Parts: sequence; structure tokens; C-alpha cells
Amino acid sequence: MRIKTIIPILLTGAIAFLLSCNKSSSVHISETASARVPVAVIVERELSGTILGTTLRSPFGVAVDQRGRLYCVDAGNNRVLLFRQDLSPVSEIGGTGSTSRLLGKLTFITVDNDLNILVTDESNQRIVRFDSRLNLVDEIPFYDTDNPLKFGYPSGVGLTGYGEMWVADREFNRIAVFNNIGQFDTFIGDFGYSGGQLLVPMKIILDDGGQFIVCDAGNSRLVLYDVYGNYIRDIRDDRFDFPGSVVADKEGIWVLDSNSKQLLYLNKKGKLLFQAGPQLPGTSLSLQAPSDIVILPDHRLIIADSGNNRLVVCRIVYSE
Repeated sequence: MRIKTIIPILLTGAIAFLLSCNKSSSVHISETASARVPVAVIVERELSGTILGTTLRSPFGVAVDQRGRLYCVDAGNNRVLLFRQDLSPVSEIGGTGSTSRLLGKLTFITVDNDLNILVTDESNQRIVRFDSRLNLVDEIPFYDTDNPLKFGYPSGVGLTGYGEMWVADREFNRIAVFNNIGQFDTFIGDFGYSGGQLLVPMKIILDDGGQFIVCDAGNSRLVLYDVYGNYIRDIRDDRFDFPGSVVADKEGIWVLDSNSKQLLYLNKKGKLLFQAGPQLPGTSLSLQAPSDIVILPDHRLIIADSGNNRLVVCRIVYSE
């Protein structure tokens, strides 16, 4: 594996520069008062090149467990990678195919109560479950032989604490809910443009307030539901184009927009507090088709920069 270490940036100078650019299209910092507002996202490292003997190609989904181990969908090679806490690679599984240990068009990856990981295998219309060491556990089919039009192609997966699984169906513009033993239960949402309706749903997360946040990318918004599937509200912003990924922290929501190549931070009410991209300080490459984002236990961000065949490890600088 080649790990590109970015030359350290003098923090004071970097922050001063970013604050001076707050009216540009690259960086925006809201004047909204907050105890803890990001003022910069600075690239520290890049993971790219040869990893476990194969060149990383179009990394898509990323996830992290409570111990800080990183899982990455290497979509261009139809494999899943496991990294230690220091971001050194440990193991892999996959390869192109349809049998139990081979995979198709991979997108998102989700950690299940720190025991297993769930990987969306679109081409084979299934969710594949591995344990934390990437040993195959089982698979949940996302098709019905008696009703071929019941399901489309799975996308993001969200989980409740008791194992209920929400799977975004990006083809039929709704969410399929499975119980904790992998049996289909019900649908949530339908094709449309408002309320609980959806258009090309992507990533799904459960925030610390017990609400599901769905990236309703085709409608350029986020949609919030309670755990029973009731629509709560949506979050819109003029800067949203195709918000494909989201991750929440204690104070707000990070949103990654795949089309505008922007990274945005909003408070829990949906007020924009920070915006950066397509180029981030610390790297000469602008983001290209970024697909997913995750927060490490040490509060750094990792962005799957799919178009540049790399994972970008970023440090967040906050206001005093």
C-alpha cells in the first residue's frame, strides 16, 4: 500500500486563510454562534495505490467500528478491505462473481452492533453479512422469485439497535424494512418529491436521537423518519445537489454531496455552519465523485474520493 503523507500545514496560517475566504465557493463559515463549529477540514493523509497486492479502484462505501477499525468497499475490484486503527491494511474478501464469497456492484457498508458488517451487493441483489474479520456469515436476498418487481437495487443500509434493517431501494424509490432475522416486513416511502416520498435514496443512518436520516439524493434533501417509519421532517439547503452520504456527530450533521463535490456541516436544526470543497487544504487534487464519509473515534473524517481512487483522511479544526 502507498500512503501519501501530506506536508503539515501551519495551523494558524491555514485557519486565517480559510477565514479570509469565507465568501468564496470553496469555503463557507456561517456567522451562526455555536460552541463548537468547524472552521477547516485539512487533509492529513491519503490511502491509495496498491493495497494488499491490488490497486485501489473507485472506493465507495466506508464504515468504522467502535475500536476504530476501518472497512472500505473497493468497488472497482468488488472487494471489501479491513484496516487497523492505524489505517494499515489487514485483510480483504471478495472478487467479481455471484457465489457466496464473490461480489458484484458494491456500494455502501454498515457496521452491525460492532459484531458484523453488512455490504450492499447491487448486481446480485443482496445484502452480504461478514463478521468483523471478514468471514462470511450469511446473505439477505433483495429479490422475490414469486414477485420479481417487488424489489429493485439495494443502496444504503441503516440498522436499529435491535437489528431491524432499513434498505434503500434506489430503483423503486422507497425503503424496504427487514426484521432482525432478515425477513421482509414492510415498505416505507414511495416515488415522489415531498414529505416521506423519495427519489434515488442513498445512504441511511440512525442518529443518536433515534431518528433515521435518509439521503434523498434525487430530491436534493435529507429526510428524517422515526423508527416506526413515520415521516418527521426534511432538511433542505440551496447548496444540496445530490447529497449521497451523511454522518452525524453529537452537535450536527456532515453531508457529502457527490455532484457538487462539497462537504457541508449543519446543526441539528439544518442550519448550515460550514462548507468546503471541491478542493480541501493539504491536497492538490479536488474531490471527484466523492461517495461516502465516516468519522473515526479520534474525530477525524475519512472521505471515499471515488473519482480519484483514494481515501482521504482529514483533520477537523474547530472554532474556540
